[in-house]
Amino acid sequence: MLQANRGAVTQIADHLTQGGYSAGKRAKAAAANAAPAPEGKLFYDVSGRSRISADSGDIRVRVSVNNRVVAYDSGSGKQVHMLGEIRRQEDTRYFALASRENGFFSGLPDEITEKISELDGQIIDQACPESLLAAEISERLGFS
Repeated sequence: MLQANRGAVTQIADHLTQGGYSAGKRAKAAAANAAPAPEGKLFYDVSGRSRISADSGDIRVRVSVNNRVVAYDSGSGKQVHMLGEIRRQEDTRYFALASRENGFFSGLPDEITEKISELDGQIIDQACPESLLAAEISERLGFS
C-alpha cells in the first residue's frame, strides 16, 4: 500500500517537514555516490613538474622564514626547487641539502645536486650568514 502511494506519501512528508524529507534523501544519495575521502597523510611530490613559463621572471634563491632554502621564479612567485633547509643541532645551525640521505621524500635532480653538494653541512653563523649561502647557491646554479 505504501509503495503504491509513494508519491502521495513523499508529498505529505515534504509538506510536514518543509521539504526536508526530499532534501535528506537527495543528500544521502549524493553521499553514497561520492568517492570516499582520503585518510591519513597526503604527500605531494612536485619535483618533476617544476616548469618555468616563457614570461616568467628570473630564478632566485632565498631562505624562508621557516628555514627552507628554495629556488623560486620571481615573476610568478612559484617555487621551482626545494634545495634544502637550515637545521639546528645543539647550538649549531647548518644547511641540509634536499636528499633522501637527509630525510627528504624526493631528492634534487642530479645536475643541481652535483653543483651544490659541497654545501651540504655548511655551518650557518656570523662568518657565513643565510644571505651568503643563498648567494653562493645562486652563483653555483647560474641564477645570478
